[in-house]
Formats: sequence, C-alpha cells, structure tokens
Amino acid sequence: RKFKIDTKKELELAKKIQKTSLTDPISNNLIQIDAFHRASSELSGDIYGFYQINEHQFGIILLDVMGHGISSALITMSLETLFQRLISKGVSANIVMKELDYQLHNIVESDNDLYHYCTAIYIFIDTKKQTIEYINAGHPPAIYLDKNGRQKELKTLVPPIGLFKGIDFHSSTFSYTKGARLLLYTDGVSEPLEENRLSSLL
Repeated sequence: RKFKIDTKKELELAKKIQKTSLTDPISNNLIQIDAFHRASSELSGDIYGFYQINEHQFGIILLDVMGHGISSALITMSLETLFQRLISKGVSANIVMKELDYQLHNIVESDNDLYHYCTAIYIFIDTKKQTIEYINAGHPPAIYLDKNGRQKELKTLVPPIGLFKGIDFHSSTFSYTKGARLLLYTDGVSEPLEENRLSSLL
C-alpha cells in the first residue's frame, strides 16, 4: 500500500513538472497565441511550445507521442528540451523536425520494447512578410481561417517522427491576411467528433 501511495505522489509530481514546461501565452500588437491543455491520464504524450524568435518571427510546435503514461511523458520532455533550444535560435523548420526525428530514433532504437513514434506539426510565422511556413508530420491538420471565414487545412506532408529513418522534411509556405486565425490540436480533440465536425464548428 505504501508503494502505491508513493508511486501516486511521484506521478502527481511528474504531471506538475510536465505542466510547468508548457509555454505561456504570447500577446502583442502583431500576434496572439494561447493554448489549452488537459491530460487524459496522469501523464500525457502531448506537448506544445511557442516562442518569439525575434521582433517579427514566431515558432509554434505541437507533438503527440504515441501512447500514454510514463514512457510517453519522458519522451515528450526529452523532445521539449531539444525543440525549445532549436526554435528559440531560429533554426529552420526542416532542421527542427529532422533533429527531433534523430533524437527520437536515438532514444528508442536500442530497445524494441520502448518503440514510440510521434506526430508533430511545426509552424513558423513571419509577421513582417505575413507568411506561415509549416511542416505537418502525420499530425491532424491545423485549420487556417481567414478574416472572411474561408478555411484551409494544413495537412500532413510527411510521415510521423521516429517512424522511418532518413526522411526529408519539406515545408510548405503561404501568405496570411491580417485578422486570420489558426487552430492546432491533437487527436484528443478531433477523434470524439464526427468527420469534418471541427471545421463546421469553426
């Protein structure tokens, strides 16, 4: 019984640590970024981060490591340390994803029982050029909504991270209009809904 209580306390502590690693909202006259996170269990395989790189550039990432529990949570925390450093330095989108892929392969390749892969989407926003560059690696499509209500899905371009070795992560870029909105989410949001229900709600 004592072991069970101690383990529960450790899981609660790990959940608090995981929660504190999530980034704070960003709001200024150029952009507004906010997030909502609720884990489905004690620990989550989902993680996000958004960072102001310089006056006009912002990096946003959302990852979902396969599975739940301690192993998934530890992997997300390992990847979070890496993407925070890379994005904050302004490293290009394809290199961010390639480094995350390399890191995940390094973590799991020596142990078949630890095998995990990870869906991810990285968004690079330049408010001066008014462009959005993105790479979607097996993640549910982000939804772009312009000021007139027209929608565009940022669909997957490459397989999930950690699934295959040697993937080239090519990005796609488009221009956005002032007043547009962009929704990123994990399958915890989309799976309970009917197909295209999220788009119709928006």
